[in-house]
Amino acid sequence: MLGTPGRRCCWEVGLGGTGFCRGARLNSPSDTDGGSDVAYAELLKGMFPDLDPGVDDLFLLEAHEIAELPARVPERALGAVLHAHPRLHRFLITRCPAVAEQLAELVTTHHPHRVDDLAACEQAVVWEVADLIAYQRAPEYYEVNAGIEWAVGAVTESVALEDKVVIDACAGTGRVTFDVAPYARHVFAVEPVATLRRFIRDKAAGLQLDNVFVLDGFLHAIPLPPASADVLLTCQAIGWCLADELAEIERVVTPGGVAMHLFGTADAARPGNPLFEALRDHGYHPRTYQDGTHTIHSYIKTIAT
Repeated sequence: MLGTPGRRCCWEVGLGGTGFCRGARLNSPSDTDGGSDVAYAELLKGMFPDLDPGVDDLFLLEAHEIAELPARVPERALGAVLHAHPRLHRFLITRCPAVAEQLAELVTTHHPHRVDDLAACEQAVVWEVADLIAYQRAPEYYEVNAGIEWAVGAVTESVALEDKVVIDACAGTGRVTFDVAPYARHVFAVEPVATLRRFIRDKAAGLQLDNVFVLDGFLHAIPLPPASADVLLTCQAIGWCLADELAEIERVVTPGGVAMHLFGTADAARPGNPLFEALRDHGYHPRTYQDGTHTIHSYIKTIAT
């Protein structure tokens, strides 16, 4: 998928159960932005200046997105918002019971003292998850404003797609899916967000593409049999639970097939990033694509036979 830098796909919150990951989370703003000290919320304000998110937008979140809130949103702000909005609190723990204990502790510990303090807390919470809100409210707006470099040549220069079965894992709005579909025999767009899956299906129908299939899943939980794809692609969508993700890639890609992870930000070329170091350690090789307009970095591996 074409995700926002450092925020996508699988939400590692240290919990078990379907939809959650185990192990270290390597895909976070501090990991992919080369050490920038710019708050993630500020980055999202720059990407989505017309979004104007509000507390009611949090009712749009799906279970796997709610699971990320305790680790992703400032504790004091989240506790204050839940304390002031008990209906929202009940909704979140009903939809994602796994976070009930964490949220209850935040509500007990943090609460606002002034009306203006609550307003500031509300803004801190909604802007920290503004990308998730954009997924739900306006996928087409997210697609235009995400700010990720992408060109299909970054794939076709390195991987033959003709007559191949391709997985676009964590497909987002489907920009990768739709660009590789003219080459591939079949494309499976795997995406955990229901609104985005519906967006891809509707767009595929409008384009009369009969080789695009949309599935509910994560990079670490792809609903396909072993060795079912020749090529697996991600764009800004790996590293939330890397061990599980890499194991799943090895399972679903046929021996001799290719896995390729694309990063449409300049920070992917900087040394010392733990995600990219880990990919190298697992046999992935870095590549850079340039066409005069785009510069796209990637890590590619041929799956062992």
